[in-house]
Amino acid sequence: MPSPAPSSPLLTAFHDSYHELVRFVARRTGPQSARDLVHDAWIRLAERQRSEGRRPEAPSDERSTPSPQNIAPRAYLYTVADHIAIDHLRRGQRTAQRFDSSGKEDGPAFAASPDVADTHTYRQALAEVENALQQLPARCRDIFLADRIDGASHAELALRHGVSVKTVEREVMRAMDGVEAALHRWRGETAAPRTGRRRALSSLLGLAGLGVSSSALWLGWRQWVPQYQLQLATAKRRLLRQPLPDGSTLTLDADSRAELRYYAARRQVQLLAGSAFFAVARDTERPFTVEASDVQVTVLGTRFEVALEGDAVLVAVDTGRVRVRDGSGGVQTLLAGQMLRLPAGQSAQPQAITAVAPWRDGWLDFQNTPLAEVVERLARYSPHPLRVEADAATLPVLGRVHTTAVSGWLQLLARTLPVSVQPEEAEGGISTLVIRRRS
Repeated sequence: MPSPAPSSPLLTAFHDSYHELVRFVARRTGPQSARDLVHDAWIRLAERQRSEGRRPEAPSDERSTPSPQNIAPRAYLYTVADHIAIDHLRRGQRTAQRFDSSGKEDGPAFAASPDVADTHTYRQALAEVENALQQLPARCRDIFLADRIDGASHAELALRHGVSVKTVEREVMRAMDGVEAALHRWRGETAAPRTGRRRALSSLLGLAGLGVSSSALWLGWRQWVPQYQLQLATAKRRLLRQPLPDGSTLTLDADSRAELRYYAARRQVQLLAGSAFFAVARDTERPFTVEASDVQVTVLGTRFEVALEGDAVLVAVDTGRVRVRDGSGGVQTLLAGQMLRLPAGQSAQPQAITAVAPWRDGWLDFQNTPLAEVVERLARYSPHPLRVEADAATLPVLGRVHTTAVSGWLQLLARTLPVSVQPEEAEGGISTLVIRRRS
């Protein structure tokens, strides 16, 4: 909610009447546009006051609006809000008539819906806006998003960041300048120096003719632009436990990589390499989704592991339940104590599992696992590079290995399998342990 300048009774009245003004405009235009229109009214009043050095007056138009000196501030505000709402409805009606293909001049107006091309246009514009906001200082960006998307009041934001309300106002205006400049660049224009109020985002988007108001931008923002994002990576023999802003935690295995993006309506993780264990805080309004290769795992709140193992994806559930969509398009529900190992593009049946992500406690378990996959897994904890020759790759391994004793376990491997483990010098003097089948 905009906060008033202390020296202006009119803006003070605006602050006190903000929520009532939003409801007043919403009854005329609908809830989607009301907040933006009221914010627009505030910007007109505040900028007019700054530019003229006196109380704000109504913007000139074809209607006659009383001067604020001759009318009570609250009544004046409602008059301005009413005029802005009427202008918004008139623009919408003219747009509908312009694009009415019925051929009837006096037929009913309708609101055109954006098609696929328009949606693509939104995404391009939003990408420009997102890039512009990433260039802003963190405080400015956080204040702007909280103001525009969450509707937080300027007084609340000032308290949250330990600054004055005036500073919050300046940060919002600074971010808006960045948004406008980004959209000008997207249109191939050079933004002119500011001489008056900000242009409507819909006009900068060039989509006003399709009935798209600035609220469409912010609604799209909530769907397409992450509010929080993070890239994580671990080195060999190193684990990482990462707290997340919603109260969840992610534990990343050694030599693993993941990318996180939190949106207003969903939480999304892309596992790029290795293994990860998730303890997800329950949020029924924001599902938590993990994507690994061609597998998608969706939960509301639970504890589970997702791992990339060669060309397969492992999903194992510790508590709760998860929904798994495999590469063939099939969907299954996995319960606590169950796991799926899904080869690329295939389905599989759930299996029982006794321990989920034992690597968190320093153990790696193998149940008749091909030696090539075992070596790939052990390589995350080995101080030396490992290589298994093709003639030994399919030999089955049954056993348990501690992550701090990988080299010793490999040296004893020849006692249980018909293989030899020999160091082999490579370029740079780095010794590689090579596993090959004994003849």
